[in-house]
Amino acid sequence: MARISALAAALLLAALLGTACGPADRLPDPTPAEAPTPTDAGAIRQLDLLKSPPVQALIRQVGGGDVDPREIIYADLTQDGREEAIVPVSSGGTLGNLGYVVLALRSGSPVAILTVLRDRNTVGAVSLRVEDGQLVKTIGKYAPEDPFCCPSTLIRTVYYWDGSNLQVQREEEVKVVSTKQ
Repeated sequence: MARISALAAALLLAALLGTACGPADRLPDPTPAEAPTPTDAGAIRQLDLLKSPPVQALIRQVGGGDVDPREIIYADLTQDGREEAIVPVSSGGTLGNLGYVVLALRSGSPVAILTVLRDRNTVGAVSLRVEDGQLVKTIGKYAPEDPFCCPSTLIRTVYYWDGSNLQVQREEEVKVVSTKQ
């Protein structure tokens, strides 16, 4: 009986030591290694995006427009180490940007991962930019007394990458401070 108690105690001690020193007690590496930059990180910059099917489709959808290659924004919105292209289609006039298409490279071809259009019921343009690594859309919200130049409120929409699509993270209204006196 004493042998069984000693064996049980030894097994219990071994189990406790195994648990106490197991993988759960290991501290995480304080400086995790960053993934290496992919060799094709900037490959999208080498393409003629103006001729790409998603850009041409957006131009047809908005009824025409221009793409200025100098206005294309490149940023890694999907956190895969590769840049995506944010391509504006401009009216070429006072309407500003009519829409945007966000392109990612898939198997060497540009694919639309988000399309944003100007609301045809408002006088203002749509704007996309990157803030702190996130895509932000800004549009004007006009009160009845607002002049065409100057909406009294802006609607800011922040997007995030969910692993397969750009999704709305949050939307907020921002009052514009008037400098008129």
